[in-house]
This record gives sequence, structure tokens and C-alpha cells, in this order.
Amino acid sequence: PEPLTTDEIESLHGPYITRRIKVRSIEQKSWQRLDPPGGGFGLFGWHTIPHDTNEIIITEGEFDAMAVYQATGRPAVSLPNGCRSLPMEVLVLLERFDTVYLWMDNDGPGREGAEMFARKLGVERCLLVQPSGKRGWNGGNNNNNMMMDEGESCDDEEDLSFEAASESRPPPPKDANEALLQGWDINELLNEASELPHERILKFSDLRDQVIHEITNPDKYRGVPVPSLPGFTSLIKGFRRGEMTVLTGPTGSGKTTFLGQTSLDLAEQGVNVLWGSFEIKNTRLMHKLLQQYMKDVLPIGLAEREGSMEEKKKMYEALTVLADKFDTLPMYFMKFHGGSDIDDVLDAMEYAAYVHDVEHIILDNMQFMISRDVKKMSSSFDKFDMQDIAIEKFRKFATDYNVHVTLVVHPRKEDEGAKLGISSFYGSAKATQEADTVLILQSDGKRKFVDVKKNRFDGTLGHVPLYFERKSGRYTEDAPAQAPPKTVVPNGVGVKTFNGVGHQKGRAVASSNYGDIRGQHPL
Repeated sequence: PEPLTTDEIESLHGPYITRRIKVRSIEQKSWQRLDPPGGGFGLFGWHTIPHDTNEIIITEGEFDAMAVYQATGRPAVSLPNGCRSLPMEVLVLLERFDTVYLWMDNDGPGREGAEMFARKLGVERCLLVQPSGKRGWNGGNNNNNMMMDEGESCDDEEDLSFEAASESRPPPPKDANEALLQGWDINELLNEASELPHERILKFSDLRDQVIHEITNPDKYRGVPVPSLPGFTSLIKGFRRGEMTVLTGPTGSGKTTFLGQTSLDLAEQGVNVLWGSFEIKNTRLMHKLLQQYMKDVLPIGLAEREGSMEEKKKMYEALTVLADKFDTLPMYFMKFHGGSDIDDVLDAMEYAAYVHDVEHIILDNMQFMISRDVKKMSSSFDKFDMQDIAIEKFRKFATDYNVHVTLVVHPRKEDEGAKLGISSFYGSAKATQEADTVLILQSDGKRKFVDVKKNRFDGTLGHVPLYFERKSGRYTEDAPAQAPPKTVVPNGVGVKTFNGVGHQKGRAVASSNYGDIRGQHPL
């Protein structure tokens, strides 16, 4: 049929306005931007949805929505920002539909996003499209999709039997666009859609396809990497949703600096991050994050500096441009400081997960957060008990809301310079038992490294050196080229001798349990 003119579309569906323009790089799909920033969200293809329809198909990408509409003629739209978020502005538009098909990519993040959106929209009206490969294959002939009446099913056992399929049958399509290109019957794939399984009860058949996909495509189930720390990423395999990380380190070891850098790496990849800074005020935290984001020294004290007004004006304009760019990052901050009620913190986290689709939450730190409740307690046992209750609640939140929670826990009082272990976390063993990943920032005053003490994902343990760059306020894994770090020999540690001299080609060699971390870099 001839395409409708703009006047005909407006007469059928009403006037529409362009909210934003989405631009994506051809080379790297993650390189994208929405213009103008803060322009609100809409649904790609919304203008094609009839006012009297009671069902809608939501896809992860724009090409997927076009593929569904082309192959079936059924109403289909695309999310504004992939499987990561379902903004409140969009949620309101979807209230009138009785049936919502969620067709995200057929991989780990896609399945997680579909389940999260189903709970957000209401599981009773949502159907998840997750092709199994057992139905919908028609030998690559995609010309019969439009000839099918809506709701008609190709249920010929001989054609649809998985066992009787020809050797040319491809694996299940990754998304709707791929299904169209390969010749799958998209109507049949939609008819295969199922409800979200019960939250607490599962059978193997409910997860069978996901398990097989995870076995055959392990790289797709790794977490979000930390590009600025590749060695660290190679150990933990990124941060995954639904997990909890606990971090400790001596006072002043740079825990907040480390978390600030990782949070920026995540936000720059489109991960929605929520900060809960209970020890440092948000203004001071944002100051630190701005320097790390700029990767250079900020013009502190600009107003009092000597120099011409023209120079000051240029520096101020550069600072405002930096602030504008930082403002576009999907980063949110909780308005707590010092002692806070745990339930109030959880309420804020729940709101952020629902409204802003937050995926990673940083809580810095446990002792400051629970200090108000601890004052009411009468013994050290009560303090440990209160901390255990809080950790249990955060662990449950990470699982129920499918977000990653990173929790900072101060260490026990140890001798200065002593290496910390998994038993050095303050309180009982609850924190390290509940955590999926346990990290320790080790420092002996001269050397510093991040030590991975627990890794439930694949069991990889180890440590990676960290070198602080004062100019950028960031860590790097590469030693400064001009002056390689010296190996420090702590008190009480023996020195290996070569020909009676405690050096090797002019360099002292320590035989401590630290080892030479430069020679043990995981990369």
C-alpha cells in the first residue's frame, strides 16, 4: 500500500512532535548521544500506534520495531535507550494497553531488562518474546508473514518439530531484525511468547535456553568492564547486575577515589549509577568526580587568580562546558550524610531503581550509615548484629531489584602497614559471606594495589597494582615511566642476598608475602 502522508497520519493519530534525535556510531554501538540533552523521552514508532489498539510490541532497537511492523503489521515501538531503562515519561504512555510484548535481545542483558520491565509494567499483562528456535522457522522464506491473518498459527508438527528441522536451520535469532533477515516467521515467534515465571519457583525448562546460551556464549555474560583499569577487569570480569561487592582498605587508602573512577567508567558506558556518600558531602564528592572526569587539574580559586579577565573568562567557560557534559551522565546522588536510617536508604534505592532504572549503587560507607542506629545499642554484639541486618537487606535488594550494590566496609584496627585479609572486615563474617566479590585496597605506604579476595563468577583471584596520578585524581595500572616504583622492604622482612649483597643489579629484592606485584600483573 501507498505510504500515508503527514496530513493523513495526523488525521488518524493526531499531531506529533520530535522530542529528541538519537545518533549512534557505525563503528561502536555504545558511542551514541541523544540531542538535545534533557529533551525528554519518547517511543520510536509511536506515531504508527492506532488509538483503539489494546496490544503493543516493545523492542530494544529501532530496526527491531521496524522489522516487526514490516513483517506483521502489528503495532511496534522501540525503547529510547535500549534494554537499560524504561523512563517514567514512557511508562505513562503504556498504561492503556492490556497486552505488552517485550522483545529484547536474546542474550543476558536483554533477558534481565525484559524481566525488569515486566515487573515495572505489571507481570499480569506482559509476555516475553524469547525465541527458542523450536517454532517459527519456515526455511528462510520470509514472504509469507504478511499473508497470515493475525493470530493464525503455523502449527504443522512436521514443519515446526525441532527434531525434524533441516540442517540449515540457524540458531534462535538474537532480535527481531535478525529474525526478519534470516526468514523466521515473526508472527509465530510472537505466538511463542510466554509469561514471566513465578518469582520464587522455577523449573529447568524455564531457564534451559538461557543456560545453554550462557554455556555457548560465556563472554556475553561478563559484567560491565572498567576500561580505565583493564587488569582489574580481567580479574573480576566486570560488574554484573544482581550481585554485591564489598570493599575495604585502610583509612586514606583511596577507596572513594577508586569507586569514583569506576563509577565514571560505568556511567560513560550508559550504566545508570546511584551514589550514596555518607562520609563525604555530595558537593565534595562531585568536585572529585569532576576532576576525574576532566582527567586534569580543575581551575580552583579562579576568582582570586592573577591574570587578565579574558583568560579567566575562557577558563570559566571551559569549566561550564565540562559541567554541562558531566550533567549528561546517568549518575544520581542520594541526599544522605552521616548516620541514616537503613529503611530510608532502601526506600531511596527502590525509588531510583524504579524511576531512574539504576543498575549500580555505591554505598560509602557502612559504618557512617548505621552510626545513628548503633548509638541506641548497648554492646558490641548489638553493633555487629545491626551491621549484619543491614548487609542482609542490601544483599536481598541487589537480588530482588537486579542491581549491583557496592558496599564499603571499614577494616578492623590493624597494625599500620599490615596486609589486610578477608577476616579484616569490621564486624562478623556476614559481609564477606553475602558478597559475590570481595575487594581490598592494600597499601604499605609506598605501594598500593587492589586485591581480589573472592570472586563467585569464575573464581579468579589476584591483585593489580595501582598508581595514583595527582593531576587527574585517577589510578592507573602502569607505573610512571620516569621513575619506576621502588620495592619497599617492610620491617621484619628479610632481604635476599646475591654474592653477599642485598641487591640485584642495584635493586633491593624483598622476600615478603606481598611479592613483586609488578611481575604478577594479570595482563
